[in-house]
Amino acid sequence: MARRQKHGADETLTQADLSHLRLQDMTPEQRAELRRRYDAFVRHFGEGAPAAGAAASKKSAPRKWVPGAKR
Repeated sequence: MARRQKHGADETLTQADLSHLRLQDMTPEQRAELRRRYDAFVRHFGEGAPAAGAAASKKSAPRKWVPGAKR
């Protein structure tokens, strides 16, 4: 039964806005949630994710338009 009560607190913490708090002012639970969010961000956008510049370099260069010429 205690787990259910804690789960409710965890659920509100995952939705909480922590941006206005300094790290020194956070509770241990808030710091753990901030770390969890950071780890999720790194997993999603980390080294394995494709870079935006890499996708742009694979595009072919624009071709000059010549009237009447067929490609």
